[in-house]
Amino acid sequence: MLTLRCVECEAELPVGSGRGRPRRYCSRGCQARAYRRRREHGPTSTPRRLRDLPAPAGGDPHHRLVTLAVELADAGGLNAVSMRVLAQRAGMPAHAVYRHVRNRADLLAAMAEQITATHRPGPAPLPRDPRQRLERLASDEWAMYRRHRWLLAVLATDRPPTGPAVLAMVDRVVAAFTSAGYDPAEAFRAYLALSGYIQGMALLIRRDPVDATYHAWWSATRTRLERTGRTRERQWLAVAGQSRPDTNLDTWFQFGLRGLLDGLLGDAAR
Repeated sequence: MLTLRCVECEAELPVGSGRGRPRRYCSRGCQARAYRRRREHGPTSTPRRLRDLPAPAGGDPHHRLVTLAVELADAGGLNAVSMRVLAQRAGMPAHAVYRHVRNRADLLAAMAEQITATHRPGPAPLPRDPRQRLERLASDEWAMYRRHRWLLAVLATDRPPTGPAVLAMVDRVVAAFTSAGYDPAEAFRAYLALSGYIQGMALLIRRDPVDATYHAWWSATRTRLERTGRTRERQWLAVAGQSRPDTNLDTWFQFGLRGLLDGLLGDAAR
């Protein structure tokens, strides 16, 4: 007999009466999580087809599962990551996956932890100068979102994961602001301002740089704005029409970062 499972957490569903629509979620909590994900990332009915990924072999099972989940997310976004798909790709029964990862929320937290741990500053010491150190740390965080576009949705929330690597990433920025003259409370507020800027700019990172529909939309939008005369008295709009996020985004990021650090470090000096 076919076993029905929750589409969110893969828990086994109770047998229904056979009347009405079949049950899809084991609880209101799972239903709410699925709704929030659809609202934030769009519908999941037509996910991008994923390339075949090899099942991880050898080593710690938890680490192997998290590594595979990261590969799935890099290839198809967070909507491509489910406990069912993870079990299939790992060549494991679903119940065995739950021995190593309690639920999807824990899996996402472990994925963020793995990425932040592997993207920590290398063996070269961070610059002693607070300004240079903050520029380096901000660029490192920006590079994480560039490489792993799904990571923003996991970290940019009021309930982010708080594993050792994630906290260490915050520690480094707060320490840089402290060395610039801020007290601990002000240093944390400065961190929030800087991280908020980085994550806000990361919203402009396109999930699929080769998406033809985006190029068609941008070309049609630019033509319409020019045809309706909306660019004549808006020089900035005319200039914006000549630039593209997929080619100019790093330049925009560095421009804003310089201005933000000018303000934050100027406040610390006063």
